[in-house]
Amino acid sequence: MGGDRWIPLAQRYHLLSVVGRGGMGTVWRAYDEMLDRDVAVKEVRLPEGLTLGERRVLCRRLIDEARATAALRHPGVVVVHDVVIEDGRPWIIMEYLRARSLHHVIAEDGPLSPRRAAEVGYAVLSVLRAAHDAGILHCDVKPSNVLLCDDGRILLADFGLAVYLHGGRDADTLVSGIQGSPAYLSPERVRGDRGSEASDMWSLGATLYAAVEGDSPFLRCHALASMVAVLLGEYEPPRRAGPLAPVIEGLLRQNPEERLSPAETAWLLRCARSPDANAVTLRVGRNLWTALREALAGWSAAAVIGTRPRIGLVTACAVAMVTLGVLATRWHTVEKTDAAVMAGHDTAAVRAAPVAPFRGAASAVTPPRTVRYHESDGYSLAVPKDWKRQRNGAAVQWTDPLAQRGLSITPVSGEPLSGLRAAEHLALAADEFPGYRRLRLEKARDVAGHAAEWEFTWGKTAAMHVLRTRTAGFEFSFFAPASHWAPSRRLYGDILATFQTE
Repeated sequence: MGGDRWIPLAQRYHLLSVVGRGGMGTVWRAYDEMLDRDVAVKEVRLPEGLTLGERRVLCRRLIDEARATAALRHPGVVVVHDVVIEDGRPWIIMEYLRARSLHHVIAEDGPLSPRRAAEVGYAVLSVLRAAHDAGILHCDVKPSNVLLCDDGRILLADFGLAVYLHGGRDADTLVSGIQGSPAYLSPERVRGDRGSEASDMWSLGATLYAAVEGDSPFLRCHALASMVAVLLGEYEPPRRAGPLAPVIEGLLRQNPEERLSPAETAWLLRCARSPDANAVTLRVGRNLWTALREALAGWSAAAVIGTRPRIGLVTACAVAMVTLGVLATRWHTVEKTDAAVMAGHDTAAVRAAPVAPFRGAASAVTPPRTVRYHESDGYSLAVPKDWKRQRNGAAVQWTDPLAQRGLSITPVSGEPLSGLRAAEHLALAADEFPGYRRLRLEKARDVAGHAAEWEFTWGKTAAMHVLRTRTAGFEFSFFAPASHWAPSRRLYGDILATFQTE
């Protein structure tokens, strides 16, 4: 069986070599003879001595994993091509990735820098937020399930323990007992309680700790000792975490309700990626989030009982919001990127997540080797000097003559998500993008309160990658070859960080 078989799986997939093994099975590199491409095949290996019912549960879990993965249209999730039932068990056919797990990177190269760990954590958090929005808990976030791809992508893999939430209850997708790696399980899951989004956030905190320190904070000599450490909350404070220390501390809180929310975590991770981030300023940021939450809670309580909020609550809200705004403006500032240097653009200006220009926190500084354009539509931005500008109707487009990438900005109106859905419908009806594959079309709360993003690839030979964002009366459409998406996407961040309405 497995690699000894001469007949291809499903008369199509020829197993070539083992790329990974786990407790539940083996992952193969395989060749898809029909579509002439490499794929990854996950083979389940059922333990000896299982009853028929237990075998069915384990097989159903693997199919659930495929469904959970396929349901998430996100660039940080492995693409599932097919599920094959053969020899009485399922085999998952997935895209083949040239990647190393975070676990292997730590073991082979040593712990990550805090800034790199923040980048990895932010990417994993993005997948978790998409999963949670779809009603799926991952339940097994750990370094071995975080993949760092050669092309720069960061993925969260292995939804084998995923739980679907239906009306606040867990679907029956798991076998009984504690599942997952004890050193990365939250206290409530160790106790056998139902998991929640906060449980995944705890596991993210333990993963970030391992990324900068080398091991989980709760790893002990055996599984039981690890679970006891988790239940007691006993771990050595991180020594190499730097600006990640308050993020880790905020995620590893025993009470799920006291842990950092996904939005708070995203904000702090963005700050930690900044060159001038430090633990002191981030602790201030964490305290401000807490103060603001408590102040707003007090305000809500006052409204419920019909009393006027105390002056102290009003002041706390005002001070917290103003200070957070100042810090956000500071941390969404200059960051020179390797991608910009590779592209020949010495950007000494801001590189920020797309949230910066849309939140009004962008810098008006024009980076060296760029040109700032002031458009009649009421905005300005700086693009590389060698990019060519042209107006196409309501849109203004800048293109890189050497790299087949570019950006167009168009004034738009209406609800962003509905507008992008309509744009997709029209594009498909007109066959505007041959070979179209949607990656995601969803609300983008990280960008702005009412923003939406549509990300897709198209083209059968030289595939193009496109990201279209609608917010604040504009649509931003960035495109680049799919093979060079990661560095191009970072350069896009440089450009967006200079955007300013006038």
